[in-house]
Parts: sequence; C-alpha cells; structure tokens
Amino acid sequence: MIKNWYENWFGNEYLTVYSHRDNDEAQELIQLIHSYIHLEKDSKILDLCCGQGRHALILAREGYEVYGIDLSRTLLEIAKYTKTPKQTAYFIQADMRLLPTVNSFDLLLNLFTSFGYFETDEENKSVFLQFHQVLKDGRYFVFDYFNDRFISESLVPFHRERIGNVLVEQERVIEGSRVRKKIRITKDGRQSTFFESVKMYNPDQIFNMLDNSKLSIDYVFGDYQGSLFEQNSPRLIIIGKKL
Repeated sequence: MIKNWYENWFGNEYLTVYSHRDNDEAQELIQLIHSYIHLEKDSKILDLCCGQGRHALILAREGYEVYGIDLSRTLLEIAKYTKTPKQTAYFIQADMRLLPTVNSFDLLLNLFTSFGYFETDEENKSVFLQFHQVLKDGRYFVFDYFNDRFISESLVPFHRERIGNVLVEQERVIEGSRVRKKIRITKDGRQSTFFESVKMYNPDQIFNMLDNSKLSIDYVFGDYQGSLFEQNSPRLIIIGKKL
C-alpha cells in the first residue's frame, strides 16, 4: 500500500472508475439536505473535498455562494471549467486538515466518504476540528460516510469491468481497521495502478469524535433517499451543527 495514496489517485482515472456517481445522485443528496436545513439565499457554503464539483455546482446554480476545497488540482480544474459565469463558485486547492478560514460558513459538506484517509486517528479527528473552525456558531454540516458494517458484509474481493475503452480491475480487502483497494486501469495497452485505503470507523466512534469536536448531531440517515439509519444501511449520513 502506498502512503499518501490520495495525492495520486484523484484524477481522470478516478472519474472513470466512479463515473456511476453522477449528477442525478448528487441532486438526490442536495434535495435531502434542503428537506432538513433551511438556508438563506445569502448563505455561504463550503464543499470540503469537492472533487469535480458535482454538489458545489448544483448549489451555486441555486444561487448560493459556494466554495469548493480539494487537494486534487485535476478535479478542481474540471470544476472550474464546468462552472458557468452566472454561478458564484470558487475552487481552491487545500488540505482538509488545515483550512484557510475561521467562522465563515453557514453550511459545510463532506460527502462521498471523504474521511478516514489518513494513517492516524489524530489526523482523521483533526478534520472534525476543522469543521468547527470554519463554521459560524450554530450553523450546519453534512457528513456522508460509508457504514462500516455494510462494507464488512458486502465487500466484493475482486471486480472487473470495461468502461468504454478502459478496463478496470479492483482488488478489495479489509486489513485490520482499514478497507483497501488496488485499482488497475488498462487503456490503449498501457496499465496504471492506484490505491485507496480508508479507515473504517463505526457509528459510535464517529459520534464520539463529533461530540469531542463540539459538533451536535441532529439527524442520521442510511442512504441518499433519507431512510433512517439502521445496522445494514449502506451509508452513514449525519446532519448537525456547530455548538
């Protein structure tokens, strides 16, 4: 496994592998958020680990002032290219452990398992402290992570598929408390290999880290349709506030 795998993985190859995570899915989650959070039209929103801007650009189209932060320059450039002149959206390269603002946002989004990347618990916990730092008092966050039990029970060790002219092979394994992937991508006779390694925290561990970061929990869902969280839910989606 390659340390700091996230520095190399989130590029065009990532978009190919996760092409099924589309704008329709993003719109579904945005609708769920609007059902439980009332935002004034002048609200400022931070999409932390925004990727190519799927969620950020939907919210910008709705008239909000949106800031997307990500480590991947490739994905940020795609987001900037996709943005229209009428959308108030800014895309900034930064590390989620060290955000360049304080008490600035009405809503923070951290979506599609953009958590648990780092080697130590202290580094991962520091991300929640950044939530607290950048949010205004009493304002909201949405945290979308996998359900560790669902992953443990449904993990497919090997998967091969062809996406257009690209062959994607994924090896998946749970080692200790991490779920790891080795991803081989073959295109035009050339093969590249990438890795993922995400710490598997159970819901109680997540709840405790949020509490220790002075973040409340208002709602917990198990999927993007807003089903209540259960032990076998595919997702752990939390809506809460800065205390």
